[in-house]
Amino acid sequence: MDDRSPPNPKARWMYVQFALTIATVEDRIVQTAMKRVMEPIFEAEFQECSYGYRPRRNAKQASEAIRQDLYQQAWSVVEMDFQAYFTSIPHNKLLELISRRISDASLLKLIKQTLKIGISHKGSVQPTKIGVPQGSPTSPLYSNIYLNVIDRKWQEEKCPEKLGATLHRYADDAVLVCRKSAQTALQAFSEMAREMRLTLNSKKTRITKLTQGFDFLGIHFIKQKSLKGGRNTIYLHPSKQAQQSIRNRLKSWTSRNAPINPETFVEQIKPIVWGWVNYFKHTNASKAFKGLQRFINIRFRRYLTHRRKGHGFGWKKYPNSRLYAMGMPYIAGGVLEHQGTLAHGSR
Repeated sequence: MDDRSPPNPKARWMYVQFALTIATVEDRIVQTAMKRVMEPIFEAEFQECSYGYRPRRNAKQASEAIRQDLYQQAWSVVEMDFQAYFTSIPHNKLLELISRRISDASLLKLIKQTLKIGISHKGSVQPTKIGVPQGSPTSPLYSNIYLNVIDRKWQEEKCPEKLGATLHRYADDAVLVCRKSAQTALQAFSEMAREMRLTLNSKKTRITKLTQGFDFLGIHFIKQKSLKGGRNTIYLHPSKQAQQSIRNRLKSWTSRNAPINPETFVEQIKPIVWGWVNYFKHTNASKAFKGLQRFINIRFRRYLTHRRKGHGFGWKKYPNSRLYAMGMPYIAGGVLEHQGTLAHGSR
């Protein structure tokens, strides 16, 4: 691909694994400008149940809304996942929805061009009639415009009252919090999805009792008896998958053979740890934070021991307090403390 050519609003795309499309810098600038123009127009009609990729809305708000909803006599949840959602959106239907709110011919033409560009692969361009280009600044907005039809219909047909099921959606992930028949609610939602030419992934769509727990947005929701008062309580924890994911990511940055100094070792993991802690600090994450603390301390301790050509695990030479004094992040109640704040950390 030759980036020296003039910017083309039709976009030039590179073909990568899983058909992920990556726009050039010039095209991203154009699409970002398009998003800024379009977003306020469609925000006016988006539903309260939608949280993903919207201004001033985030995963924390979604999880808190679900927690409060679960307290309203809910007994089960339908976990839903769309089959290949981003690559299944039909262009003609999406363009029809967009044209209902946007009448400017030049903007509509540009939107159509960014949707219908082909994927360049081995010297040939494969035209597309379905799917939005993943990685594009406009893709999240397009996906919300399309699924807003279901969001709105769910409310207009009074499904929360008739079916006893409340919808919560974050991009293409959604859950139904149920007070009546979860199977009936799932069938109703599936029919709405089919009308939009979408299919639910049968392997990832399931009905779960609250006492069994379910995962959404990397958070595990579960109804349990409180240890103190014995009352039924909704707990939120970092999911097992989320905990394993952060460990796998840190492993790639914390090899004991890393040819870097200790300061660099610490600095490169701080933003990773802080981002994870900040995401989960509103949940009941103390056990997960302690587990992550042990993990990063062990990785750092083994690195230091190997660097000095020592033997064993280095517990005596590098106690926790020394690691913290060297700048290793200390996670306390969801607050990331920095170098020098803890001279006598827990051992």
